[in-house]
Amino acid sequence: MATFAGAARLRALRGRPDVAITIDTDAMPPEVLLLRGRAEVTEQDGIVPEYALSHHRYAGPEQGARNVAEMDVPGVRMARIAVRPSWVGVLDFENRLPAALAARA
Repeated sequence: MATFAGAARLRALRGRPDVAITIDTDAMPPEVLLLRGRAEVTEQDGIVPEYALSHHRYAGPEQGARNVAEMDVPGVRMARIAVRPSWVGVLDFENRLPAALAARA
């Protein structure tokens, strides 16, 4: 994950690096990935590649390139947030929790 240097979340993550992350879908049945681990923050000059890739993916190649070009100015610094999971879980509503789906029907 990436953010701009100086963001309040970076100070919080450096002070308390133990994190929990939930990644899910908005489709039914939901697919949920749960992570727990420690966040490590590293800063670098310029736009980190994954930030540019996310703009290209969500805004399209042309608009993504324009978005990144507007932000990629001299002196810009970004931070990369990496989490090494110490625990991973999956909420599987189709195979592991089928009663949840049956109750919805």
